[in-house]
Amino acid sequence: MIALVARIVPGILIGGLFSQSAEFSQQYLQRLGGATDEMRAVVERFDASARAEQLPPDTAIAKLKASADTLAARQGRNAEINQQRYRELAAQYRTMLGSAPVMRPFELLQAPDWPLVKRTGDDYRPAIPTTGDGVLFALFGFIVGWGCGASAHGAVSIRRRRRRRQAALERNA
Repeated sequence: MIALVARIVPGILIGGLFSQSAEFSQQYLQRLGGATDEMRAVVERFDASARAEQLPPDTAIAKLKASADTLAARQGRNAEINQQRYRELAAQYRTMLGSAPVMRPFELLQAPDWPLVKRTGDDYRPAIPTTGDGVLFALFGFIVGWGCGASAHGAVSIRRRRRRRQAALERNA
């Protein structure tokens, strides 16, 4: 009975945890899309301002960064950071959006945007796995948990048998 419980409890716990990965990655993708859209708007406003001055965006950034005015120089560095951030967010969004839903948790693990992961986690509410992806992850997690429980129980059993044999040998000696 203990062996069965040692397998079922970790199976259920880890299965439940894994089942949430599909929902978490979906909520992360939604936040990533929103962050990408907002950064696009910031970059487009800067690009429009640069074009109004008949400058390519890179030249406008260089001009701002080279300014003797510290505020203008800081704005140039910020514009450069914003453009880089937009490129990174857009690339990750395209990658995740192009992935099958069952692969999105793995895409998220490859190159997570940690501030975005934290904010997603802060607002995350567990969901019952109702999609095929969620059920698949729950099943996989249950199998992993079952294996962990079986391994732990097996290790304890082997140790217990070894002690009994050693005690029997000492009594017989």
